[in-house]
Amino acid sequence: MRTLFTTCLGLGLVAMTSSSALAVGESVGGFPNWRERTLHEFMNRSRVDPAADLAACPAANCLEKACYKPIAPLYFDLNLGRAARFHSDEMKQQGYFAHDSKCQVVSNISSIYPTSCKGAASCACTAGTATAWNARVALFGTNTSGEIIASPSDPKSAYYLWLYEPTSVSTCGYNSQNGHRYNILQAGPSVGTGVTDAGASVGDFGGAAAGSYKIPSGSHYPQSGASIDMWANWKDAAAPSQAVVNVEGTCTAMTMKFGTAQSGAYSTTLAGLGTTCKRYRFEFKDSAGTAVMFPQTGAYYVGTGCATDGSDFSTSPPPSCGCTPSCGGKQCGDDGCGSVCGTCDATATCTANQCVPNSTGGTTDGGTTDGGTNPDPIDVTATGCSCNVGQSTGPAAAQLATAAMLLGLALLRRARKNPV
Repeated sequence: MRTLFTTCLGLGLVAMTSSSALAVGESVGGFPNWRERTLHEFMNRSRVDPAADLAACPAANCLEKACYKPIAPLYFDLNLGRAARFHSDEMKQQGYFAHDSKCQVVSNISSIYPTSCKGAASCACTAGTATAWNARVALFGTNTSGEIIASPSDPKSAYYLWLYEPTSVSTCGYNSQNGHRYNILQAGPSVGTGVTDAGASVGDFGGAAAGSYKIPSGSHYPQSGASIDMWANWKDAAAPSQAVVNVEGTCTAMTMKFGTAQSGAYSTTLAGLGTTCKRYRFEFKDSAGTAVMFPQTGAYYVGTGCATDGSDFSTSPPPSCGCTPSCGGKQCGDDGCGSVCGTCDATATCTANQCVPNSTGGTTDGGTTDGGTNPDPIDVTATGCSCNVGQSTGPAAAQLATAAMLLGLALLRRARKNPV
């Protein structure tokens, strides 16, 4: 199958009123997922040191590469991210590949995507002319200065298809041949990347003002394997006094590979992570010794069997470096290492490190779980189920309700200028 990619650059767009909160690594409704975070990190390591990442570009492809100088990293914009993933979804669902939407997108798409509409024409489209790419992004409450798309869903394949696109023009500035590279290395101040499972990769640039968090991005590649590269960008007036990645309490030092100590991409390569899905986060300290985490709370997953759809995020961080968790016989509560041994779902309360059923009065909340796609070694809700007890009253019904809940818990534990 042909590998496709294309770009748009837009100028003079009217800024929207919404200024989406810049997430500092946490998953917000499943945004961003692993592929999206990885594309974001690839962009930032190129922006802080274009010459280094363009050094491997085939000689005939990047004729204007000397034009690009180090520039500030991009920050994640949630609205741009939602717009980008919607476009990935609608192209997959409706069977096309282009910047503009195939149909006129419904005006309320932001409120129904992705909960009740995944991009299919039956819910995403209405009568009328096709929606232009920048108008589609505006439906998500933000403005855009450019968009890039590529057919691969693998982050590295898509990214270097963009960055190393061929051009016969050596002069600086945007042109119809270098639009992907130009957007990555010049657009901003924020970005939203969107990649649905087996769908095209999308990057939308523009958005709200740049953030100020000292770790603007971080991820790992590949998702699993014998050897995995961990990457995080740092941006501050001074170099970090510590740069490590913490994988389930084992911390490994990271070194600067791109850019400068003040604005650079730090990395390390990990091996021997085994055959399970493990939590990790980047743990830096600034020059004053203040801790800077990415994600700021919680953790990502790395290793075999991890999800890639946005559920690859844990609200519980990994244990502190060098600490052995004390979780024997515990279902929940403090693990003695700055994290927890597990969490209880909405039907139970953590009491003395055990999930004790709540007094429900005969009903439960019908809680949801991630369906077991991303088993969390410390989260008993990860493979959980919920029980809906009927509205009957009386002693017999109450006993039945209690029995049903206890059974459920037992099972739980088992279980554009112009497009080019």
